[in-house]
Amino acid sequence: MQPIEWRCADAAALLSAPTATSHKYTRGVLGLRTGSNAYPGAAVLGAEAAWRTGIGLVCYFAPHEEAAPALGLPTPAAAILAKRPETVFSQDFDKDQARCDAWLIGSGTDPARRGPAEQQALLALLAGTAPIVVDAGALDLVAQHQPQAATIITPHRGEFNRLWVASGLDPVGLTERETAELAPMLASTLNATVLLKGAITVAAAPSGEVYAYGPATPWLATAGTGDVLAGILGALATTHALRARSDGPLLAQLGVTAALLHDTAARLASGDPKAHGEGAAITAFDVAEKLPRAVQLVRSEIS
Repeated sequence: MQPIEWRCADAAALLSAPTATSHKYTRGVLGLRTGSNAYPGAAVLGAEAAWRTGIGLVCYFAPHEEAAPALGLPTPAAAILAKRPETVFSQDFDKDQARCDAWLIGSGTDPARRGPAEQQALLALLAGTAPIVVDAGALDLVAQHQPQAATIITPHRGEFNRLWVASGLDPVGLTERETAELAPMLASTLNATVLLKGAITVAAAPSGEVYAYGPATPWLATAGTGDVLAGILGALATTHALRARSDGPLLAQLGVTAALLHDTAARLASGDPKAHGEGAAITAFDVAEKLPRAVQLVRSEIS
């Protein structure tokens, strides 16, 4: 299937503003199980991006880890608190998970260091009802345990290739088929929407719909921008959590909307409006800080 090219007007229809009757819970609660003692910055970037995309509440659940942080690093929770004191922190997963409308898991984590308690917590989310964004260190779980929740995974090409093989698909097909054909095949196999990141980002739903956005500015090719993208997507999944449970293509549409916002914010940060590489170098946090303006610009398409 030829991908549908995603444009600002398409994305704008999925970006809502609060009304006079809105409060933090009606605007959505995103649960985070991200970051680790080795990579606390990933949790900060995801939380920052989620807040700045526009939701009511971010609730952080610290990973189950035994080892103390090395090199004098803060824990992910401490790092988030220092930057985003609005964030709520939970110490009781069983009690507080029900308050979250959607989840973001895996950013800045290492499956090789994941203990049994953390594994159990993540699998409970995949078997739940709240929509879930699966990034980086949690991608392996989707290949091993088909999710029951509405799920979108966010692999780059290397992670995509590993998931393809782990899912039992023919590795020869990786070199023989185009990306637009590969993504829906993996989505169908995993029963999860696939957001394949790259200069051109492709989003494929298990039901067969395929969308594409790009090319994005090459200034996004820097560490941490994937964590920002995951945070944007987590916020969008939260805003549309109820509908995402039953609307097959919606998570794919939210995926390319997140990619479009990500690119728009990066171009604002770099001064590269045409995405031709003519701007200045940026960091991932620069992208996150420009998200409110990016959302505003995209929403103006329908005003």
